[in-house]
Amino acid sequence: DPNKISVIESGANIESDEVPDIEFIKNKTINNEICLLFLGVDWARKGGDIAYETFLKLQEMGLNVKLTVCGCIPPKNINHPKLKVIPFLNKHDKDQRKKLYQLFRDSTFFLLPTRSDTFGIVFCEASAFGLPIIATCTGGVSSAVKKGENGYLLPYDARGHEYAILIGEIAKDRKRYSQLVHSSRNLYEKDLNWDAWALKVKDLFLQALSNK
Repeated sequence: DPNKISVIESGANIESDEVPDIEFIKNKTINNEICLLFLGVDWARKGGDIAYETFLKLQEMGLNVKLTVCGCIPPKNINHPKLKVIPFLNKHDKDQRKKLYQLFRDSTFFLLPTRSDTFGIVFCEASAFGLPIIATCTGGVSSAVKKGENGYLLPYDARGHEYAILIGEIAKDRKRYSQLVHSSRNLYEKDLNWDAWALKVKDLFLQALSNK
């Protein structure tokens, strides 16, 4: 029965004192260099090959772009002067966690053409930093990434060319990018945090008890 089903988004696993203040969000803008962040432990399942295709296509389009891969090591044939690889960062280590969050701060887009995902807590974390998301409409990703709010989702069969065109369009429109930064953070504050999750769960429990 659809009336008995509710979807409550998960929250970002970030301590409140590590979430950027609103001044950072206000000042976040597109610079001359587009910084793409790919974050995942499984290169193939997270769509690493498509992310790399996107990076190369953006360069062909004449855009100044770099790609940072964090959490895995790409295949040996994947190499480029503007590709940076960080094999692993441990969020339980304070210094490494700071490095991870700095990647969120410094990046222009969070690019994850994932082949398989249930929800993706990382999308909530990117939103906390006002980092627009470009990802795949698969699994439960559409519960975390809302079109035009904190990013965009492309069809499963889209390749680097399609991702590059979308990123290029947004990057060339500073106003559109700025609006996306602000709406990404707004979605985090409204839905993609654990306090919001708790309040929604509480309301469901109270409603169930009231009905009983």
